[in-house]
Amino acid sequence: MRRWIAPLALLISTHANAYVDIDEAVDQIGNGVVILDVRNDDQFSAGHINNALQVDITLRPLSSDDTDARILAYQLAKVIQDKSQVVVMYSDTDENANKSEAALKKAGFLRIVNGGNYMDLNSALFRLCQKDSFYC
Repeated sequence: MRRWIAPLALLISTHANAYVDIDEAVDQIGNGVVILDVRNDDQFSAGHINNALQVDITLRPLSSDDTDARILAYQLAKVIQDKSQVVVMYSDTDENANKSEAALKKAGFLRIVNGGNYMDLNSALFRLCQKDSFYC
């Protein structure tokens, strides 16, 4: 039993308060919030959510020096002046989306909605567009 405690604690602490909420992301995108794509240039060029801003960053495991958070904060400061505004973000995988969400929160962005991976978020938006063209 004890051998599971340390890995479980590490997993929980690494992604504390980071979770994917596609439904909330879709609702917020419908409200016209900032959409942030944290995938690389090739992935973004192959397809992205309409009106998404791209920040290409290769996330390393979050460390105590907050390097990822500082890089994201620097890049986002160019386009987002108000850190309290809602930002929907997504990545190539749910794991990278969780890491990005944690880095954004460390950088002081308080209202991050984690859209998870691009494929699932894009599919959810496509289904919404089929039901109600108002959002498309």
